[in-house]
Amino acid sequence: MAGIMSTYPPYIAYPSAPPVVRAVPNPPRLHWGVVFALSVITLGWFGDIWFIVQSAWVRKVYGRSKALPWAIVNVCIFPAFLVFAFALGFIGTLTHMQDIPGVLDTVTLIFRILLVVLWVVTAFTLRGELESSPINIPLSGIATFFFGSVYFQYHLFDYQVPDEVHLFRGPLRTELPQVAEPPQS
Repeated sequence: MAGIMSTYPPYIAYPSAPPVVRAVPNPPRLHWGVVFALSVITLGWFGDIWFIVQSAWVRKVYGRSKALPWAIVNVCIFPAFLVFAFALGFIGTLTHMQDIPGVLDTVTLIFRILLVVLWVVTAFTLRGELESSPINIPLSGIATFFFGSVYFQYHLFDYQVPDEVHLFRGPLRTELPQVAEPPQS
């Protein structure tokens, strides 16, 4: 192997590898009106699930997403509460507890507060990721608070994926480096 490498002239430069470019995938293209209608019909469930879809797209763009775990917890907390409330009601019925409605009201209040906090954290975490580079969508905090996933989808529906050149911090170098002339013998 050493003999083969020694016959290669040292004055010829090796070509450099092309820059690693991650192509930005297209965002979810469901029209924002459909997201709004399905969110109204499903009493908000579709909007929460759509947070997961949008966060998964952000994860494809960045390779990570802080909003994705929040969106998953936001969707999973409601079924967990239903199981807990059913178990509490079932145990209360078996043991003939008289104070089950009071306990259930307290747990429901805590659950509602938790759901609102999780929704706000999910929405504003996803907003921060959509506003950062390379996505760079300017978003309003008030519209994020009131409309969430529908507002994000309004902007993502017409979003144009940037060219690969825009993903770099500087311009691409397309010319090859200058090679020294071989010595004259």
